[in-house]
Amino acid sequence: MDGLPKGVRLRSIKDIHQVFRKGRYHALGILHAKTLSTGQEQTRFLISVKKAIGSAPRRNRIKRLVREAIRKHRKDFAAPYDICFFLTAKPPSPLPYSVIEAEIQKLIKRLSQ
Repeated sequence: MDGLPKGVRLRSIKDIHQVFRKGRYHALGILHAKTLSTGQEQTRFLISVKKAIGSAPRRNRIKRLVREAIRKHRKDFAAPYDICFFLTAKPPSPLPYSVIEAEIQKLIKRLSQ
């Protein structure tokens, strides 16, 4: 189980490409995001972690942390967006949940302005 309902996951390749083509880039610290305002009923998310980040267990742990922060704060988004979160550089080890949560909250604040 992914931890997020299917309706909240950004799954269509067409939609993902549209977010990366037309979306706005946000550097949040360790996390980066591309966001695109949509007419959907709820915000949808994608999480991508490059293989260069480390082993599968390390990448999976990072994705779990991001999913948990999204689960906790997804109702805080003022308008529906398609959001692609991604990591391209190796974060410090161990990566604390509080860092990820703060970056998600930073994005919510930016999108609410």
